[in-house]
Amino acid sequence: MISLPKYLAGQSAGLVSPLLFQHKIFSYYTERVELSRLKDVQPVHSSAVNDLDIDVTEHRYLLSGSADGSIAIHDLEKVTDEPHVNGVLDAKTYKLVCSVSSGNRSAHRASIETVQWFPLDTGIFTSSGTDRTLKVWDANRLKPAEEYSFNGVVHCHQMSQIASKHNLVAVGTDSSVVKLVDPRAGSATHSLRGHKEGAVRAVCWSNRDEFQLATGGIDNFAILWDVRTAKGFLMKLQNHGKKRSGYSRDTTHDGSVNGLHYIANGHTLATVGTDQKLFVWDTYTGKKLPARYPPISHIKKRSVKFCVTSAGSENFAFVPTGSSITTFNIDTVGKARHLYGHYNSVNCCVYHEQGCQLLSGGNDHKILAWTIRGDRDYGEHVSEQRHLVQKSLRTSHSVNEEVQETPVSEAVLQTLDTWSDDEEEEEEEGNNSSGR
Repeated sequence: MISLPKYLAGQSAGLVSPLLFQHKIFSYYTERVELSRLKDVQPVHSSAVNDLDIDVTEHRYLLSGSADGSIAIHDLEKVTDEPHVNGVLDAKTYKLVCSVSSGNRSAHRASIETVQWFPLDTGIFTSSGTDRTLKVWDANRLKPAEEYSFNGVVHCHQMSQIASKHNLVAVGTDSSVVKLVDPRAGSATHSLRGHKEGAVRAVCWSNRDEFQLATGGIDNFAILWDVRTAKGFLMKLQNHGKKRSGYSRDTTHDGSVNGLHYIANGHTLATVGTDQKLFVWDTYTGKKLPARYPPISHIKKRSVKFCVTSAGSENFAFVPTGSSITTFNIDTVGKARHLYGHYNSVNCCVYHEQGCQLLSGGNDHKILAWTIRGDRDYGEHVSEQRHLVQKSLRTSHSVNEEVQETPVSEAVLQTLDTWSDDEEEEEEEGNNSSGR
């Protein structure tokens, strides 16, 4: 647990740098994320929300893909204010920018499993799903610019966010072969063969080396690749500890590897498996870090869309586990918290670091926002302001009533009447004298 007063004192004394203080503030807020009471995302999907993504250029637009094949884009900087019954603006809903309905001719014919913004331009995004297609969309026209078909269900795909020398899209399907698609060439450039059997459920590009790719499959292995060479892989991550199934083989997990995420430093990789465990690996040595993370539960036999923060002094993992989101500190291995808010299974979550909030989607068709203490501080501020306004109105009303109801003495009334009669008599006399 981060002690904020300690770093406030250190920063005021000049012992803590502004950058470190900023990172500590971010981590302090992140570990206090709760379901927002005041923020919501405008509902649009009529089926489960399977994936979410926020663009990395403006950090503003939220992209979502649904099980009914629909796609939606929300603006995280524009909200609609819904007035409370007393006229005070409380609730804020993120506006829907545009959407592709499930009945659209260009939409996916089956469930969307993955959506992602093009890293360099918010005018392009990609989607893939169980209809065995990968689509590259023109965000301005909401029509596919390119479409690629595969022999099996597309479980996942991803583009590198740091690549400057290639635009490759790594695609994981029911096949054990990982496909690399180059949109500029309009076709799959080459294949990566290393998984022994079955589907590839997770792909993740390194955030440090644009040519390094990690993949995870149902053969229980996570593999690191250098995509410049298609002849073989760099290494297989092997856990040499005791497994439920015995010592038959040293695999990454004792179950399918369904989730991958590079941590901020780029030297370590987090993996999630159906053995209900999360491991962190050193990508240089291929060794598993000795930290024992809290067990996770209800990991499905599909791609796990979890996230790890990167802007703070400490990294926090958010993993969908059943109808809740399990979160814990990756660095200090703190106690896990469970975030409840969805009415059904949670399928995906993404952290909006510029807004210090978490966004999640689930089988209840909803996208929920999780903010600092659930916006309770803002709610308390609004309540206090409302109380002050009401108090001021009551005070003003009571003052007006006192002024209207204050009795005037009889002597004052007589004086007022006498003064007015004298003035009239003087005016009449003056008129008569002038007439003469």
